[in-house]
Amino acid sequence: PLAEAWAQYYDAACPGISITVEGGGSSSGAGRVCANSEKGTPVEIGDMSRDWKSSEADRGSDGYTMSCLKGDTTRKAIQLVVANDGLSVVMKKGGAAESCVNSLGGLTVDQLRWMFSSKTATELAADGWDSSSLGNPDSDDIREWSDLSSDCPDSAIVLAYPDAESGTYEYFCEAIMNDDCSFGTGTQSADDNVLVNTLTGNEAAVGYFGFAYYVENTATLSAAAVKNADGNYVSPSGSTVADGTYNPLSRPLFMNLNVGDLDKTAPFLNFGYGDGGDVLVEGTGYVPLTSDNEAVMRDRIAMSTYQTECGPDGAIAIAGSSTVLPLAEAWAQRYDADCSGSDITVEGGGSSTGAGRVCANSEKGTPVDIGDMSREWKTTEADRGADGYTMSCLKGDTSRKAVQIVVAYDGLSVVMKKGGVAEACVNALGGLTPDQLRYIFSGNTTVELAANGWDSSSLGNPDGDEIREWSDLSSDCGTDTIVLAYPDAESGTFEYFCEAIMHEECTFGTGTQSADDNVLVNTLTGDGAAVGYFGYAYYIKNTATLAAAPVMNSAGDYVSPEADSVADGSYNPLARPIFMNLHTAGLSKTAPFLQFGFSNIGDSLVESVGYVPIPDSVKKQMLGRLVGETAVCGVNDIIINEIHQDGEPEDYIELKNVGSAACSLHGWHIADGGTYDSNDPSSSTGFTITGYALGVGEYWLGYEDEVESFTFGLSKGGEDVYLIAPDGTVVDQVTAGSYGDDGNSVNNCGSSDESATPSPGADNNCS
Repeated sequence: PLAEAWAQYYDAACPGISITVEGGGSSSGAGRVCANSEKGTPVEIGDMSRDWKSSEADRGSDGYTMSCLKGDTTRKAIQLVVANDGLSVVMKKGGAAESCVNSLGGLTVDQLRWMFSSKTATELAADGWDSSSLGNPDSDDIREWSDLSSDCPDSAIVLAYPDAESGTYEYFCEAIMNDDCSFGTGTQSADDNVLVNTLTGNEAAVGYFGFAYYVENTATLSAAAVKNADGNYVSPSGSTVADGTYNPLSRPLFMNLNVGDLDKTAPFLNFGYGDGGDVLVEGTGYVPLTSDNEAVMRDRIAMSTYQTECGPDGAIAIAGSSTVLPLAEAWAQRYDADCSGSDITVEGGGSSTGAGRVCANSEKGTPVDIGDMSREWKTTEADRGADGYTMSCLKGDTSRKAVQIVVAYDGLSVVMKKGGVAEACVNALGGLTPDQLRYIFSGNTTVELAANGWDSSSLGNPDGDEIREWSDLSSDCGTDTIVLAYPDAESGTFEYFCEAIMHEECTFGTGTQSADDNVLVNTLTGDGAAVGYFGYAYYIKNTATLAAAPVMNSAGDYVSPEADSVADGSYNPLARPIFMNLHTAGLSKTAPFLQFGFSNIGDSLVESVGYVPIPDSVKKQMLGRLVGETAVCGVNDIIINEIHQDGEPEDYIELKNVGSAACSLHGWHIADGGTYDSNDPSSSTGFTITGYALGVGEYWLGYEDEVESFTFGLSKGGEDVYLIAPDGTVVDQVTAGSYGDDGNSVNNCGSSDESATPSPGADNNCS
């Protein structure tokens, strides 16, 4: 019914389109989209109400591309969830069957299995069936309603159910019958109307079919509540199907699109995932997907229709950071699949390995074309060029250079076992402060820590014995000794944590230390008192067993690692960029790979492995790095175009290139009154821009506290903002007065107006 509804409206809206829709069951849908002549003529879309069988198709590594095993084995299909269904157990309204079920409060899975099975009670019990589900058995193996309860009539149970070709049949068999499809005798049909007639014609009959057909027949049929995994009796409804409480009988419905016809079928499915399609889903009695799940399905379509622009044939070698590893693997797998002449190998090893191997440092391994890193380059590894992103190797082959590219954002996550004493402690505290984290992970004494700026008041209940115990943080925490699990010293994650939390004093306490994040996960899940840290992607992979601590940011708020908090910089100081560094001599083959990575498909893969895609403005800068060096901006090229004070963290500063050529902002400073050094402006501590190229007339827009932006606030009481060239020249200065509730915008016309409309990324309206 859903395919018919979508097709009817799509045909009407799109002249020249002619969609035909047929039934036949899920096996028919699988067979015909695979051009299996045993099932009928080939189709562009195969509808299914069950998953694919292993005998019908192989599932690709992406989880949704199915390679046909019967029919035309060169055909592939994209599996898309189009709606949710609640398989409904139904009876005639006012009949004996309904009366019995109502007296029971609903039916259990074991009662349903007994009712629909042809097996004897002895055979069922031998296969795990619970005989206590029958409250009044008479041991004659004839299925009667009175076997369930003495309150029920002794009428024989009459069955009505779909035929064996139906996905509904197979789903019921799997969910209720323990995969033993030995059904009792009854009316069996692929036509749900035949089943409805049987049910309404016999008050002792019971059957099942999809939620949509139950909704169509609520005037004559009632649906049984079914006991779910939580022990609650739940009836099928739009909300219970959508939220999964109607289990085990809620299920997804699929359309499978032949890959060779996506140019025709993808627009049809995108229509279905729109608001109009959702209305039609509800109109046919099914439950629409959530907006998040619809977005996932749209991504599947986009990834299947995207045409990768391949670079020259040849091998590309990638190695380095374990944090970047899952993203490199995901990009490489898709790029290789689309580009038959490409052969990409990906290895881990840590950021130091990435830096060393892209520089052909034999101590780190064989040379690679791309070195992955989750930290910045060390001054001992490479010199940074004037453009801010071309790195000249200092170890290995010192003639080699690499272009540094930001590929995603990561939120380094502090993690603990779910339900453990560590999580209980952190929950009681509301999160952890950087000083608490420093204490937890440091191998130094509290006296040594305090001498280096550590705040001892971060411990609410210290016992003075220098043994790290959770109770040192608060009397509400257990006395268990804190167990540590963290990356090894070769990891960029280790070095970033050391810099962001440990004040660059990398004396860690004893614990499990490994370059393999899976080793750390095993330690953490094996001890409730353990705490560790690694990249956001590995936390996302393990949310079933691990919890992440909220961390206090610079604004004093406890913030958990999430895609939004990593992207907007509020998860500081543990939000960070991750990098790929491309050997300059190999850019002809590696640049197309990175250009693919920055496509919408690449962004989907970034999200799929648990990281946060970089915004379009940063992508533009990274792509610019791949096409050649850009001169550093001159003192006459850049101005402060606009500033806006609006309370943390909405303050922003906007720069504009008013010169005649693209140039790099690398090394330029911005400062406020509190961070400006009038004696030596180049030493001002406000913020230094790194490796950002700006085209003619383009803008650099920085928001306070974001990952790639400035780190000071603009005072409500008035502020001076300075723009300083790399040589220390103060190029521009703007003064902003105090402001009220609406914020204050100042533009390069020299005006200050609390009621002015901010215009970030656009010309100011000067009069």
